[in-house]
Amino acid sequence: MRCALAFVLLTGCGSFMEGFHKGFDKSFHDSCVTGAIKKGADKAVAEKYCDCAVVKFKETKSMDKAAEACAPK
Repeated sequence: MRCALAFVLLTGCGSFMEGFHKGFDKSFHDSCVTGAIKKGADKAVAEKYCDCAVVKFKETKSMDKAAEACAPK
């Protein structure tokens, strides 16, 4: 019984975390694009940079590394 309850709880946590990460990614991306455009970036450039930044931030857990890896060349 305890194992079944633990499984149900852990499965629920996985779903919660998946939803949390998707929400975080969208929020991060959208605020990144808005901020970049406010600072004068072209929308297409901002979208490309922010798409990259979301991925690199999740990989490295470092905004500095994400910014460096995604900076327009």
